[in-house]
Amino acid sequence: MTGSPVIRKTMVFVLIALFLGQYGAGMYDLVFSNFLRDAHHLNAEERGFLELPRELPGILTLFVTSALFFMNEVRIASVACLLMTAGMLVLSRLDDACSMWTLSAWIMLVSLGQHILMGTIDSIVMHTARPENRSLRLGQMKALGTAASLLGALVVWIKWKFNTSFGVDFTVTALVCLVAALFLSRVKTPVFPKRRGWRECFMFRKRYKVYYSLEILHGIRKQLYLTFGFWLMVSTLQQSPTQMGRTLLLAGVIGLVTQPLIGWSIKKYGERNVTIFDSIALSLLCLAYAFAPSVLSHQWAVGVVTACFVLDNLLFAMGMARSTYVARISEKPEDISSCIYTGIAVNHVASIAYGIIGGLIWTYTGGPQAVFLIGGLATVGAGLVARKMEKGTILPTPAA
Repeated sequence: MTGSPVIRKTMVFVLIALFLGQYGAGMYDLVFSNFLRDAHHLNAEERGFLELPRELPGILTLFVTSALFFMNEVRIASVACLLMTAGMLVLSRLDDACSMWTLSAWIMLVSLGQHILMGTIDSIVMHTARPENRSLRLGQMKALGTAASLLGALVVWIKWKFNTSFGVDFTVTALVCLVAALFLSRVKTPVFPKRRGWRECFMFRKRYKVYYSLEILHGIRKQLYLTFGFWLMVSTLQQSPTQMGRTLLLAGVIGLVTQPLIGWSIKKYGERNVTIFDSIALSLLCLAYAFAPSVLSHQWAVGVVTACFVLDNLLFAMGMARSTYVARISEKPEDISSCIYTGIAVNHVASIAYGIIGGLIWTYTGGPQAVFLIGGLATVGAGLVARKMEKGTILPTPAA
């Protein structure tokens, strides 16, 4: 981290708060698909359509953060945690008699907080790390987030052996997010580049077209894991919250090691090569997702898909290359946060569209094959776009 010892000490408190916020968000995500299936009895088509309120906040994030242009990234993260707290508290008390509109509204509020937090974390790292060390620090931050999710998975795994209440899960996550919000609202924050008005948050320039193209394609890729990968595990393969917790626990343990290594690999091999490798690996995973459930016995299918699910989770960390790339090519420091938030917005336009389309395809084809094969084409496209990423290096900066 750059800056004085006082700023570095302050950032320790920020990291603790971000750990708590990511723990709450991770535990919520872990039980979310089971919550929809078991507590609200949704089918694949309804689950696909629910991605609209869940992913729409990715677009709204751009507008909310632009309205909060007078706040720095740490304060905005505090607002994100408060939004998650409110939404999770209400969801903990909803029963299956509530309408789809009511359920969607509160899911949207939680999701808005999650998406704002996602953008602020990357932005905080990009602004507080030395340019030549951004990928390393981002890898460490992702490992911190993985450790938070790992703790959440462990808690769910143990808790569901004795208590199967989703209300308890959401109440606990809400309280943790509230503590994170209080930490972030009180800490003395380092100085970030200031935006003079809300218009500066909308960063649509030709210079960043490759970055935005990658974000659009990643929006489709993201659905393959967060929605259809989870749905394949809990619906087609009948995995319980305890089994899902065990799977994500395994992914988390491995991720603690691999995510810093991915950050190192981005620094050594460059964003372009890492993104192309990510594209190739994901294409192979899509083939396994598509055909394993239909050509293998149930036991083998569970093993293969679980392995793919773990690898898919780990490959998500390669998305760090997009953040470090746009930070590297940004014309001025103020552009970095705006580009990240704009990237999240365009990412979610594609994500929402494929969530709905994929749900319909799954329902009317009767299986996951077409959903994952089409998604695989998007990952191939990302590799082709990555070939146009600008090459370059960051010169080391003097020690602060």
